[in-house]
Amino acid sequence: MVTMKQVAEKSGFSVATVSAVINNLPVVSEKAKVQILKAIEELGYRPNVVARSMKTSKTSSIGIIVRDITNPFYPKVISSLEEVAWSYGYEVFLCNTENNVERERKYIDNLIGKRVDGIIITTAQLERDEYYEKLRKLKIPYVFLNRKPEQLLENEFFVGTDNCLAVEKVIAHLANMGYKKISFLCGQLHLSTFRERYDGFLKGMKNQNLEIEQKWICIGDYSQEKGYEYAQRMLKDKNIPEVIVCSSDLLAFGVYTAFKENGIRIPEDVALTGLDNNPFGHLIDLSSVDMQHKALGEISAKILMELLNQQPVNQQTREILLEPQLVLRKSCGVELHVGRDKHE
Repeated sequence: MVTMKQVAEKSGFSVATVSAVINNLPVVSEKAKVQILKAIEELGYRPNVVARSMKTSKTSSIGIIVRDITNPFYPKVISSLEEVAWSYGYEVFLCNTENNVERERKYIDNLIGKRVDGIIITTAQLERDEYYEKLRKLKIPYVFLNRKPEQLLENEFFVGTDNCLAVEKVIAHLANMGYKKISFLCGQLHLSTFRERYDGFLKGMKNQNLEIEQKWICIGDYSQEKGYEYAQRMLKDKNIPEVIVCSSDLLAFGVYTAFKENGIRIPEDVALTGLDNNPFGHLIDLSSVDMQHKALGEISAKILMELLNQQPVNQQTREILLEPQLVLRKSCGVELHVGRDKHE
């Protein structure tokens, strides 16, 4: 097995200098770093991660806990997050909770056991959990992403998109187009994202002086299957509004499928909008809202890196909300040139 001493001999530098390069310490000149990295590659040297972590108390790894890996919301978030982590020399462990609180707790325990340096959490609940306090006591930095508990404590950070504003923008645009009879399909309200989107619907309708019909509000799962079920129920009851606003694109996909099967034209018979700007939305010309997925991943990862490197983090920006952008396509009745989306 190749040793650090052999790398030092081949590169012409001391073992201490080689160690500084391996541990990514900013004390080595760029010229020396290039020579040492070349020697490492030529010799095929592989650092003993376990031994190094025992000496430094660092594993150069972080965990990310997501609620549903099958949700198209996450790939771009995770990809951008991982790019930032890798640029700082960190590996990423991905954990999928399936929106299960117990699984989230188990993953936190597992990541603690793996001695990760920090964690990014998309929480499965609104209430504060004792496991967050466990991380605080162990001084393991963590950042909440997209979802957060109701209360943030000191040295807790959250990066998300303004869910309330996202739906407000949709309602304002629809009202400007002349729609009045608006249905809203929403995910579970115990999840912060959907609670905020529901609040945005109520606020948006009030701001536009539009009447809220309880019969057109459906709250439950945010899956494609649930959207299909909601639409079938509307068809059965002959209770179809002018426009259906979905709190996720997955719900909108289900609605679209059900209506298409029953000869209901979108947008001629009923308009439809989603939320999250799913990469497949353009296939059905679905109007949606871009929630800044790439920026979510980048910013949350950079905050965690700052915490891990003990860099000063502005406490005034502990809660960062990005502005959502409307993506208007034909499903809401907007006339567009073929193949083009309009962002507002």
